[in-house]
Amino acid sequence: MTNDKEYIFEQIHNGIESKDTKELELAINLIWTSGYDLAIFTEILNELLLVKHHRSHQVITKRLQSIASPTSVPFIRKVLETNFDYLEYTCSEDEVIAKWFSWALYAIGTDEAINLIKEYTFSDNEGIKNEMIYRLNQIN
Repeated sequence: MTNDKEYIFEQIHNGIESKDTKELELAINLIWTSGYDLAIFTEILNELLLVKHHRSHQVITKRLQSIASPTSVPFIRKVLETNFDYLEYTCSEDEVIAKWFSWALYAIGTDEAINLIKEYTFSDNEGIKNEMIYRLNQIN
């Protein structure tokens, strides 16, 4: 296996285009095993939050939490807007899934990230609302 960044990006884009879960999962695993600083993959990891054809959303969110890039906030917003329709494969309740994103937003810590938590304390989705209220209380 190569550690060439361009090869990794190419494989991920091929996996996204093919909509083949196995192909995309293999490509995502190239990131984890590459040995590169994960921050160089922030842009593609952000995009992968919104791609339905893989099963690594929780791991990706955890990695983005570690990276704590403000560029992730708009992508997290888009995920929250979906009410997690495409994350049903996790068999997790919405509050549990919302926790992934509340932690990521907390780690990012910018005004934009904290304001997104505040905004979703008024969500119509009770699971998202409850988690964001909890996280906001932990921040305050």
